[in-house]
Amino acid sequence: MGIFLFFNTANAQNSVKTVLPDVNSNDLSRWIGNELLPEKGQLTLKDIVIPGSHDAGMSVLTATGGSQKGTINKCNTLTQSLSIEKQMKAGIRMFDLRPGVLKDTLYLKHSSSDCMEDAIGGGYGEKLLPVLAASKNFLQQNPSEFLIFSFSHFCPKEIAVETLAKKVIAALGKEHVFVAGNKKLEDITINELSGKVLLAFESPKFSDPGIVINSMTERSDLMLNFKRAYAATNNLNKLILTETVFFTGLKTQLNPNDLVRLDWQLTQSAKEAAMVCNAFESDQPNPLFDGALLLTNVLSRHKSIISHARSANKVLKKQITKWLEDGTINQQNKPNILYVDDAGEWVTQYCIELNKSSVYINNKRLTGNTVPLKKEP
Repeated sequence: MGIFLFFNTANAQNSVKTVLPDVNSNDLSRWIGNELLPEKGQLTLKDIVIPGSHDAGMSVLTATGGSQKGTINKCNTLTQSLSIEKQMKAGIRMFDLRPGVLKDTLYLKHSSSDCMEDAIGGGYGEKLLPVLAASKNFLQQNPSEFLIFSFSHFCPKEIAVETLAKKVIAALGKEHVFVAGNKKLEDITINELSGKVLLAFESPKFSDPGIVINSMTERSDLMLNFKRAYAATNNLNKLILTETVFFTGLKTQLNPNDLVRLDWQLTQSAKEAAMVCNAFESDQPNPLFDGALLLTNVLSRHKSIISHARSANKVLKKQITKWLEDGTINQQNKPNILYVDDAGEWVTQYCIELNKSSVYINNKRLTGNTVPLKKEP
């Protein structure tokens, strides 16, 4: 879920510049239409895998909040490098959106508490209404595509959830909002989702036909349950172990309303947030002090959120390939969402590859030859 406690004040920039190379491809803004339609339009969300964005609105830091808002800066708040509009064009299809209100304006936030006034610290990212306008425009230009907006971390003191839902639907236009009705998750096809946004609210139940109330638990009676395990660690080996245990357990615990999400995030420790997120330049510039601080961070291997993400993302494909080869992941428990920080074309390309593999062919709905996964060199 990404909750951080910060104790030192200052600004900082990401110190790691290497990025996963994007693979040249056809227009990824239309990858669902290009790769899955019309031949695979009868498949459902449970049959495929799509790329997802954690704390999707945090590619910019617009403002800070909380009792220690001076501790908040780009280093310990930003989770994405691309705006949501650019993420959509890069093929991302599931977005984690956490709404907050600042000066009567709706923003997307990253905070240590649901209500910013209760938080030790937090940041505001993109404004919500422009994001929704860009989403509407995206679907008008790409009617073969669909989006999943997962809203959570509500603060009813700032805006009632029901009021927020009405604003979201109005901004998107009812014609672009998927209405599930009495359908079950396993019966909703890609064809039905085309041109729509599935709005999922992790919230107490309220009545609005455009909103799917979702859970994130072991078992629920709701139409949609995001099944996932959050490692809450800055250690890659611990992340891999947590997800290995998670997928192993899913072989006997998966329910019809579960959408399996691979949460692939490394989280800053409190020490990292306090150290690496100090400015490498002091308030009163001192080359000797600034150099010593930078060296301390490098030697201690402290990382920003984005730096952690890039380290983890480099090994995601190799790790999933290993899980597929040793049977940890199979046709029964396969992930439906690869949910990452620093999302971009790289994760879309991998989802396209996975969707062509035998693990993602549902023989009950689809016939045809499968393509084996390529082994990592």
